[in-house]
Amino acid sequence: MRIVRAKLEGVNAEPGRVAAADVARMILGLERAIAHAAYLVLGKARRGTGRHVQAIESAARLRMVDIQSGSFVGVFALPEAAEPNDDELPISVADLSSLAFDRLLAVITGGGPETDAELAAAVARLAADLGIGDRNTAMTLIDDSPMSTGQDSRQATIDAAVRERLQRIGDRVPTSRDETLTGVLFEADFESHTARLRLASGDAVAVNFSSELADQIQEALRSRANLEGYVRYHPRTAQATSVDLRAVSRSTQLELDVDSFWEPQTFAGLQTAQGTNGWVNAAELGMTDLTDDERAAFLAALAE
Repeated sequence: MRIVRAKLEGVNAEPGRVAAADVARMILGLERAIAHAAYLVLGKARRGTGRHVQAIESAARLRMVDIQSGSFVGVFALPEAAEPNDDELPISVADLSSLAFDRLLAVITGGGPETDAELAAAVARLAADLGIGDRNTAMTLIDDSPMSTGQDSRQATIDAAVRERLQRIGDRVPTSRDETLTGVLFEADFESHTARLRLASGDAVAVNFSSELADQIQEALRSRANLEGYVRYHPRTAQATSVDLRAVSRSTQLELDVDSFWEPQTFAGLQTAQGTNGWVNAAELGMTDLTDDERAAFLAALAE
């Protein structure tokens, strides 16, 4: 198992002061950066579709195993799957994740002009989301896993200078291109043929669609969907701003809303969101593995 630590540094990263949203942003930002690096390991352009998307998503999935004291330190395990989850992929998910993390460390410690612009932009975005150089001083990635080459533990620090350097490299990302975006469709206007797409990061993207796609937009509203089309990006932040849609399909991937995930909800609030009164008729529960006598005894005990 390869274990890595992510240490958030600064006054606002101390126990009792670290923002829960920053913890979520750190995890999601790291996974996003590792996914970018995994595409590079496979020698593929960063896209939301393709035969190897599932393997790349699996390789970028971190598992939190501990939280250490002091400045906030999250301890994560990289994926352990020893076999490829793609018949056409000759590398295991664990190896792909490990190589991608190595590529990420290299970019942070010494990415030069040859550094991939999208990976640099992903790291710069992570730094911006965490307010590196502002509300937080730095974030350090530490790899304590034993290396077959006998190397000591390695680390890479993202501070204000690194953020600025990688942002300059990331500015080379094209301002528009064919791409696939994944998120939740909402606010569709079928007269103007526009809608909005909420990404997992919380950003909203304007969607322009033709009348031929109206029925598909209607079907996909308020659910997670993959949108393929011509995407425009902000020239400075490299964030998607709009997409001229060619195709839309439903997505089965779960979405994590960074902000709402950490907001406490009352039971009454959950009832309202789910559209239920919270009452369950025990007699309607599926208990197919019980005999009639066992079922009757269970219901009787529950009624007491």
